[in-house]
Amino acid sequence: MTKIVEIGYKDKKVFESAFVKPWHPKLIKLASWVYSLDIEMIFTCLYEKRDYPSVHSLNILRGFDLRSSVIRYPRIIEDMTNDHWIYDPKRPAKRVCKWHDSGRGIHFHFQVHNKTQKNAYIKGDSR
Repeated sequence: MTKIVEIGYKDKKVFESAFVKPWHPKLIKLASWVYSLDIEMIFTCLYEKRDYPSVHSLNILRGFDLRSSVIRYPRIIEDMTNDHWIYDPKRPAKRVCKWHDSGRGIHFHFQVHNKTQKNAYIKGDSR
């Protein structure tokens, strides 16, 4: 039996921003993978005009934020994501998922790059 995962949006502005710009194909795969974790997904930021470069403000969306207060063990989600995904093999310090506070409250920040890939060393993961 398939369990239905709750997906929501912080507000109408965030919901509408999901349709402003196309999603990077790797961001779609990442979002689908996060969905498979069977966690509540409340989007708090998708596309957003900014005065500085950001994965939230590109012509092809490369990032999204999720509320972390609804997740019992957020550090596990961050670690699991970064174990399963490589942001850019040439820049190993960069991460696909950050659990942080950038001035708007603590949340998950997910991002992709053209070179983002699944970690080939993770075996038996069908997600």
